[in-house]
Amino acid sequence: MGEDRYSGNMFGRWRRGCGTALTLLTAAFVLGGVTTPIATATPDDSDAFYQPPADLADAAPGTILRTREIEPSFFQALPMRVSAWQLLYRTTDADGQPYSAVTTVLKSADNANPSAVLSFQNMTDSIAPQCMPSQALQQGRVPWLDLSQPSIDLTTMANESPMVAAALARGWAVSVPDYGGVDNHFLTPREPGYVVLDGLRAAENFTPTGLSGADTRAMLWGYSGGGIASGWAAQEQPRYAPELNLIAAALGAPVGDFRAGLRSANGTPIGGALVPIALMGMMQGAPEFTAALDRYLTPAGQQKIAAAVSACTPQNLLSNIGFDATHYMTASLDEVLADPVISAAIDAAQLGAETPTAPLYVYNAISDEISTIGGVDTLVSTYCDSGTPVTYRREQLTLPVSGHTLEWGLGSPGALAWLQSRADSAEIPTGCDTRSVPETVLAPDSLTALTSGMLGGSLRALLGG
Repeated sequence: MGEDRYSGNMFGRWRRGCGTALTLLTAAFVLGGVTTPIATATPDDSDAFYQPPADLADAAPGTILRTREIEPSFFQALPMRVSAWQLLYRTTDADGQPYSAVTTVLKSADNANPSAVLSFQNMTDSIAPQCMPSQALQQGRVPWLDLSQPSIDLTTMANESPMVAAALARGWAVSVPDYGGVDNHFLTPREPGYVVLDGLRAAENFTPTGLSGADTRAMLWGYSGGGIASGWAAQEQPRYAPELNLIAAALGAPVGDFRAGLRSANGTPIGGALVPIALMGMMQGAPEFTAALDRYLTPAGQQKIAAAVSACTPQNLLSNIGFDATHYMTASLDEVLADPVISAAIDAAQLGAETPTAPLYVYNAISDEISTIGGVDTLVSTYCDSGTPVTYRREQLTLPVSGHTLEWGLGSPGALAWLQSRADSAEIPTGCDTRSVPETVLAPDSLTALTSGMLGGSLRALLGG
């Protein structure tokens, strides 16, 4: 508890010109409206644990800077009876400069030597400090309902507690990084990959985990924002962290085409509500993009985005149901997308420019209004043409609600089952397997992953044993 390699306590530098980085994301889901005051990072300066040391640049990427043991929380409310720690570590930002991040590392209390480590990327869609996984996973830190507060601080991490519990039940250690780093960046290209990979480095070299360093079999998993972050990690790993033994990556709804996603999501009940969230997150540190977008925003659009800064995703979804960017802009969506600065940012934000070498499992609802199926089809084809082994499941959902939301729950057991198969096998898959299928949750291996993994694992994490 409290092991600290560095004594410096200066907050460190604010992230310098994320430029294209956040710019990219901004254009990705956005187009609603954002103001210059919003385009600032939101670090947690109330907790000294997050403050990087003054000599951060002297540490190598993945170096553990500070540790603490925590009591982990299930659904942001109940104590999990598992061992858990938080690690502050050195990583790299989108500009290649020293940066720091926190990961929460968990393992079953009776599991001395986990068989693998899973880096689980939460579907974080916020820049508010209390919404980060490292906050939500601390028992008693962020009550999801506080009647003294104007908003509901239920986080997406609370909803994904069963996924973490399922991984622990499989005998794996789990690393849950704040993949936006200590400044809570959102949807920045490349940087999430660095943060995830350095989180794995830190977890593998943290003695209490019982892992075997770089020889540890490592895996990635994430949906939506977490799927994008996992995609960046898979792409950057061969160059940035080639020593990691990355054996698998499951990417759920990784948004293969930001332009199509923006057009498709705008004005829809759930997808539209994510537009202002993405805008306020992506504008951080991107003055050129902010200025370009600001030319198209109305005062009401600026206010709408500003209101999303301090809230977690569920509250923002409630506040922005059916958000239509055309009501908050002075030009059509197509005209905004054609702006040279915005267009360049969108291009820079796309996954697919680099080739992952680890096998991938990609799952996406055909009816997804945010991660459009055409965009993911193209992304998978790009990976396959470059030699990446991909198992791709295009899910046919029949219920008349958000395909993006449904696939998060219905596709997860299949992803867990695939990860289990990779963890159990030394065989390296080749080629690509693309199928359009009915609900994969009904497949036998998925049902097993759901019952013995997510449900059984949740009970085990809550009750112990």
